[in-house]
Amino acid sequence: MPWRALITAVLCALWLAGPGLVLAQSGGNEHRVALIVGNASYKQSPLRNPVNDARAMRDKLKRMGFQVVYFENLQVRQVGSALREFRNAIRPGSVALFFYAGHGLQVRGENYLPTVDAELASEEDVPYQALSLSAVLNTMEDSKAAVNLVLLDACRNNPFARNFRSQAQGLARVQAPSGTLIHYATRPGSVAEDGGGQHGTYTDALLKQIDEQGVPIETSLKRVTIRVREVTKGKQEPWMEGSLTGDFYFAGQPSAPLLAPAVPVHSASDEAAWLASESIGTAAAYQAYLAEYPQGLYAAAARIKLAGLSAPAGGGVTPALVSPLPAATDSSGVLDPVPAGTRDADGFTWRDVQARGGSEHYEAYLQRFPRGRYAAAARTALRRLAAASGTSTIAVAPTPTLGAEPQAWEAALQGHSLTAYQAYLQAYPKGRYAGQAQAAIVALRQAAAEPAPVVVALAPRPQPQPQQQQQQQRQLPSAEREALRTAALRELSLARLTGADFTMGAEADEQGEDGQPDTTAQPTRTVRVANFEMAYYELKVGQFRKFVDATDYLTEAEGAAKPGCHVPTRGGRWELRADANWRDPGYGANHKQTDGHPVVCVSWNDVQAYLQWLNGNPSANAGSATSGTTERYRLPSEAEWEFAARGGTTTPRPWNEAPGFFGRIWGVARLGSKPERPVSRSCGYANVADDALRTLLDWPDTLNCADSYPYAVPGGYFSDNNFDLYDMIGNAAEWVQDCWNPNHQTAPRDARARHSGDCTRRVVRGGSWASPTASIRSAARTNQPHAYRASDLGFRLVRSAQP
Repeated sequence: MPWRALITAVLCALWLAGPGLVLAQSGGNEHRVALIVGNASYKQSPLRNPVNDARAMRDKLKRMGFQVVYFENLQVRQVGSALREFRNAIRPGSVALFFYAGHGLQVRGENYLPTVDAELASEEDVPYQALSLSAVLNTMEDSKAAVNLVLLDACRNNPFARNFRSQAQGLARVQAPSGTLIHYATRPGSVAEDGGGQHGTYTDALLKQIDEQGVPIETSLKRVTIRVREVTKGKQEPWMEGSLTGDFYFAGQPSAPLLAPAVPVHSASDEAAWLASESIGTAAAYQAYLAEYPQGLYAAAARIKLAGLSAPAGGGVTPALVSPLPAATDSSGVLDPVPAGTRDADGFTWRDVQARGGSEHYEAYLQRFPRGRYAAAARTALRRLAAASGTSTIAVAPTPTLGAEPQAWEAALQGHSLTAYQAYLQAYPKGRYAGQAQAAIVALRQAAAEPAPVVVALAPRPQPQPQQQQQQQRQLPSAEREALRTAALRELSLARLTGADFTMGAEADEQGEDGQPDTTAQPTRTVRVANFEMAYYELKVGQFRKFVDATDYLTEAEGAAKPGCHVPTRGGRWELRADANWRDPGYGANHKQTDGHPVVCVSWNDVQAYLQWLNGNPSANAGSATSGTTERYRLPSEAEWEFAARGGTTTPRPWNEAPGFFGRIWGVARLGSKPERPVSRSCGYANVADDALRTLLDWPDTLNCADSYPYAVPGGYFSDNNFDLYDMIGNAAEWVQDCWNPNHQTAPRDARARHSGDCTRRVVRGGSWASPTASIRSAARTNQPHAYRASDLGFRLVRSAQP
């Protein structure tokens, strides 16, 4: 049966099933109730923004169809009334939302939202003079609401802390009931700022995000997290707990029908024309494709290709067909480049813009897509931002101003002199590169003052001695070197994992890359893991850069006898490219690496050198078989890594791979789907080898799904696991400490790393954006020589739990 006929038949069946069948909580059709509380006028430590936040949320939610129960500066005598009114408004099957802005505190692991007239002389007073978060959750659950949402901008400093025995800051983690989603303004146990504008930082991001049409709540809150993290430069990161059993949209329906394909209609002639234009690879060839198939399956990819090519001799690129990406926009980093192979470049860019939310981002969108689907919305957003800032107008037409500063900075880097950097600062005293320019001036002046000359190696770099990584120390003052190390330590953020017994290894029916049972991960065995701490994210480029800046360390990709890093090429092949290293891992011009990406192209030896520096011992032997095991920060053992990756699950992957009824129907209808290539749910949880990589590099072994990212992404783009850790599966594969052994037969039962076996090779875990599909499992393991480096291989830090 043709897939269009199949979809029609399914839709007819759903219609005949009657109104009792609910597919999703779509925007605006369900009964919606919200309790909103804004507390600012405290007797101790009053706040500026919570009432503004509460009023703005009240007005916005009313426009979205919510029945609002509203309290401003809640007092002790009003707590019971607030809960009673909220309970009475909720019907079985309602969407129930609680928004709170104000002070929050925890007592013995319970969260309380103090009233403005609270007089808390001790912890015992808190339950009687505050709104209990547990009471709110119980009210929602007892009322049988279908969707429960809790949004807490309640992580300011506790003004009553001096009266309490406990010094815990912020709010405690809550075990969210089924069907409940809790979003904190910052991590549990951390504090957030009240904000310097009209609204708190978190609420301001919420107000800008939640009315985006057709975006599920989880994605909407994820974009709020990205926005807050960027505005606060990483100092504040919102946090999510719990999950919903259905879909909920604040505004609008999903951007595509539930069972309809979200891509243009495919045809054999369309694909043939695209393959022909790809094989030629010129601007004229892509123009010819677009002229024939302006709405074709590969139209967005053709426009992306054209954006990176010069116009053909004797003719220009037709404006009606192409919305070119200005070169200045790429270099500025205002927007991420669109991944090659993305079928909806317009939508991809708009989602990026919405997540960032600054006027410069909306302007950049309009430069790329002046006639785009979201152009009107972008102009509306610019007018709103102009009004909020008191500016009468904001230019939205393409203007050279957007790229002027990046061009000036590039000129300063090329000149690399006091005069060049000072010229940049004179033109942009508060520019985005001002800090780097000032640091460069300081470094140049210090270098000039040193008694010994400083040689900048622009020619071939010195080669390492056998069995030892050669390092060339600059004459950087020791105080500056130590300041870089201190900054690197301060940037580390680790989750505390409570140890337990767990079953390590693959079950008998788990298949490896050869399609046979994965004997390398057998036998299963019970392992006891002690408490330890693990980084929320894979180590980032910006963090590794501090190490290099402090020590002038040359990675093995830069200084080895055979330099370079392994990068993927078409057809699933890998090649050692001499010019690829941690600074530029070979993703290409359309997929530039940022400081937020996981650092890759580092060998196991490089990792040991980094650990020794981080732990204050930069002169130790980087290649020692036991180095890094006794220091404060280290690589995880295999057992620790697998315990963290599983997050308490026992299935091959931390997520459920089996699709439901509608997933199976869509799998039949999805283009390219075959019984031997079932549709995968992995792209919703991890950055894996998918359709984006298959389209870009003709990658042979990919999962049948699309996450739009062919290469690595910055940490946090995909969901975290049950232990709050990101990218344990996918994104970059990760070195661990263990020597390679062909199975788990002799593995310690106390989770220690193995220092016996083949110690010329080290274990790699987690799979990556390019790994075979069989590697996307918690138990999967592979190995590489300790000097190996690849553009999909990085690492993550751990340390033993502090007493």
